[in-house]
Amino acid sequence: MSQNPRGLDTAHSGWASGLDQATYPTKQPETFLDRYAGGFVALSAALLCVPFMRAFLGQTDEGIWLHAAMRMNSGQVLYRDFFEFHPPLGFLIVSGWTAVFGPSLLAARILHMLVIAATAWLAYACCRILSGRPVLSACLALTWVASSQGIWTLVNHHWFTSFFSLLSLWAIMTAEAKPARLALAGLAASAAMLVTTHRGALVVVAGFVSLLPGRSVKALALYAAGGASLLFAVLGFLWLQGSLRPAFDEVIVWASQSYSQIQNLPYGAFPDRQTWFPIVAFPLIALLMGVALYREGFALLRRPHWGAAVLFALAGFLGCFPRPMSFKIAWCVVLALPLLSGLVAVLLKDGLWSRLAVGALALAAVAWPLKQLVNIAGQAARAQTVETHAGRVAMLQQNGLPELIRRLEALPPHDSVFVYPYDPLLPVWTGRSHPASYDILIPQYSTPSQYDQTCREVMSRAQWVVFNPSINSREFYHMIYPAMTDSSPPEKAAFEAALYKGFDLEGNYGVFQLLRRGKADVSLCEPSRPAR
Repeated sequence: MSQNPRGLDTAHSGWASGLDQATYPTKQPETFLDRYAGGFVALSAALLCVPFMRAFLGQTDEGIWLHAAMRMNSGQVLYRDFFEFHPPLGFLIVSGWTAVFGPSLLAARILHMLVIAATAWLAYACCRILSGRPVLSACLALTWVASSQGIWTLVNHHWFTSFFSLLSLWAIMTAEAKPARLALAGLAASAAMLVTTHRGALVVVAGFVSLLPGRSVKALALYAAGGASLLFAVLGFLWLQGSLRPAFDEVIVWASQSYSQIQNLPYGAFPDRQTWFPIVAFPLIALLMGVALYREGFALLRRPHWGAAVLFALAGFLGCFPRPMSFKIAWCVVLALPLLSGLVAVLLKDGLWSRLAVGALALAAVAWPLKQLVNIAGQAARAQTVETHAGRVAMLQQNGLPELIRRLEALPPHDSVFVYPYDPLLPVWTGRSHPASYDILIPQYSTPSQYDQTCREVMSRAQWVVFNPSINSREFYHMIYPAMTDSSPPEKAAFEAALYKGFDLEGNYGVFQLLRRGKADVSLCEPSRPAR
């Protein structure tokens, strides 16, 4: 077993134990593409995000992160004063960013743009290391960007998770010359887990297993120390603010008991022209891997970095579940791009015609989703803009939102507004206090106790209620959550009955109803007892 001068096994990142140094790529003179292609990819990724910096294209989870940041920056404590089941790091990043740069949608989207640009650069770098082909690597990274932006150019935990996951892979791939990067790999993998629990946990395992064949205790120790340092820092922060126990209850206990039961979807659900590449990428990789193993044998997996690439691609695939929707696959597939680039390079040997064919296919792959992205950008440019508390927003789907926002902004300054069942961006756009610990209530997802607690909080504190019946219907729930067996359980029906008894209809604004406080009282939340 060969050791490098710093005492780390040279095989630690590639399942290459027992191979001599000749198996590693010979250092080639740096070309113009080597020097600038990564920067071009990052800049292009940022520019592809620009048309959507102010665009609102439909109901998304972005409000979860921005509303939580608004609450945290106003003095509320995460997990203790309001409910969230995602791990804390994503919330800390967004709240810290908005505290420094302001609570506007533009400021938050700029954070997203920087994350996407950095992720695209890392995707290019990892593809370049495994395949040795800068043009192919750049095209794969840009195809991913073109397939994932537009509707989903927004603040979301999955973007952070993809960035930290690729950072971990890149650090492992480049650690031969700089072994200390294994600590960075562990820290980045831990960060991914502290943003999205199951996806990040898969990345932690992938990184650890990729280091095992090297049998270097020092390499494993560096990786573990990097991950543990961030984990303990975040746990210490939660302990200092007195939210460690509720964080465990919400992130671990509630998520394990309540999250997955209605989440299952078929692979590639809700496809469109833009997301064809992410959907076919994983099956294509499986096919190409079978062909490559048939031609090259299992020695292929002992080449430098291939073990890590396979493991991270597997983590990306498993991370799509239990909701492998087309756009979630787009978030996850970036982890498989290095393996795809390596397989293409192995199966299509060097040669002028081979390189021309790969280049043409790669450019066509970029052009297909890019055409759809340009169409969406045109719609965003023509969309009506609305001035909100979070800045000017271009709304492609209005549904009465402009009129509702203007009405809510005209309310008395200290009136609180409860939004039901799922519109967490409304408090951000209007700057209104949300009087409940929960800003999302979904049947068979929210528990009876959560409905009951929310009812009591609303009856005690809310002056107004915004109700969106269009996303509270059986048809909507069964489209988004086909595994849902009961879209109107008793606790939901009782909660809505209490709302209509305690609040009076003030007006309709598109798909929204605005209810004014009337005879609201906590007694309305008491379960009805059968007459004797």
